[in-house]
Amino acid sequence: MKNNTHVIKLIALFLVISILTVAFMGGCTNKTNSNSNSTGNTVSDNQSQNQSLGGESQLPDDNDNSVIQSPTISNNSSKPQNTVKVSDVPNVTVATQVAPRICIVAGSCPKGTEYVNVKGDGITTTKIVPYAGKNEDYFIGQVKIYRSTTVEVSAKEKGKTISDEVSRYVNFDAGFSENYMEAHEYRPVIGLNSRAHFYSALLSYTLSSDKITAKIRSQAESNISNLVKKASAVGAETIFLIIPSSAEIYPETVPAGYPKTSGETIYEAFEKIATQAGAKVIYPLDTMKKHKNDGVGYQLYQHTDSHWSAYGAYWGTYDLFNYIAKTYPAAKPRTVKEMGFYTAELYGGDAVFNFPSGIGFDNDTASGITSKTEIKELTTLYNLKTSSNTLSAVYHKNTGLYLTNDNKAAKTVYNNTPSGLPNAVIMRDSFGKVAFDMVSDRFATACWGEFDNYNFPKNWESTNPDYVIHLYSERNLFKIMLSNSSASIVGFK
Repeated sequence: MKNNTHVIKLIALFLVISILTVAFMGGCTNKTNSNSNSTGNTVSDNQSQNQSLGGESQLPDDNDNSVIQSPTISNNSSKPQNTVKVSDVPNVTVATQVAPRICIVAGSCPKGTEYVNVKGDGITTTKIVPYAGKNEDYFIGQVKIYRSTTVEVSAKEKGKTISDEVSRYVNFDAGFSENYMEAHEYRPVIGLNSRAHFYSALLSYTLSSDKITAKIRSQAESNISNLVKKASAVGAETIFLIIPSSAEIYPETVPAGYPKTSGETIYEAFEKIATQAGAKVIYPLDTMKKHKNDGVGYQLYQHTDSHWSAYGAYWGTYDLFNYIAKTYPAAKPRTVKEMGFYTAELYGGDAVFNFPSGIGFDNDTASGITSKTEIKELTTLYNLKTSSNTLSAVYHKNTGLYLTNDNKAAKTVYNNTPSGLPNAVIMRDSFGKVAFDMVSDRFATACWGEFDNYNFPKNWESTNPDYVIHLYSERNLFKIMLSNSSASIVGFK
């Protein structure tokens, strides 16, 4: 019996140990399964929800931070990886003095560059905002310089740290003999955002009408009145299409030294004189400004040239043809789609070529000029099939935005399908070269006067004009008023 009792105690002890072991192992298993089931339930719940929504996977809301979470780094010794990239260095093609205490720094930089920084001992640190090209961006800017020095140029791309510096030595000549930024109507002034303005364009922006002396005003009234009377004698209406200056379209790029006049502008004074003489004056500033930011390559004025682009010429003449279409509906403006606009990257224009020899151009033969600055520009061209089935060359093949002389001489264009279109005589400055085809396209007969000749072309009456159009840039208003191609707004500062 004693032995049986001992056996029973051993069996009981064994059972107790077994039960405790099972209980302990079960608890561990439940703990593990609890974590596993938590994840499993989330997936299961999501699957159920997806099924109730038709079985389609639902994307998380951008503002729902509870759906997507950043992983937790449990290793406290781990350091975050630095993923910020360094910007690529710019390519500096120009760094040279062009005037007393002024040097030009220009070149190309990676696409997406926010700004190019120029610094160095003896210069004023300057940030230059580039403009977009096809495969890279381009920059050009004026920098104040006080001694011969090394400029250090770097680029800052969006989302990247600033690049390493590129160094270029600039020689300083205190008695710079030929000032390429002087008060001359055909000299470029490089403004903000890598945009060049001709000096005359800035003056038409800054000068008030008090620069029109009583003598000039009297002569202007007489000259314009005679132009209107001459056109009226053959039954033609006189229209002045005055193209707003680059400073008016892009005032945010005008250097601080050229504030807009607070008084009556020279254009406003001209408009009064011409209107009183019986002419229609069209100044398409509002229309052009609406389209100044239509897209990369679709700027209305070139960055590197003093003229409007083909896209600028389209919107600059848009109001003209809307006005004429009131009488001749067939002359309404072509649509943008009909124009067939496209972008192309070309070498820079006259604001680059008018830099000193060795900086802006290779030689003075227009047909062979190529830009030494290697500054290019993405701009607009067009594939319009005109009514006359011609499309003249606007730019030299090897010179990018440098205008050809193809449309310089007096010329009459006859359209093949002139149904419902009027006839016109057109006098113009260099802006007419760019607009030559698109303007000719809207007339049955377009009799063009010689470029920069402010008098009627020969035999103009024989074309039986319905309109006599004076197409000139705002910067040439004094030439119109004085009927003198050598007159300059600069002479009336």
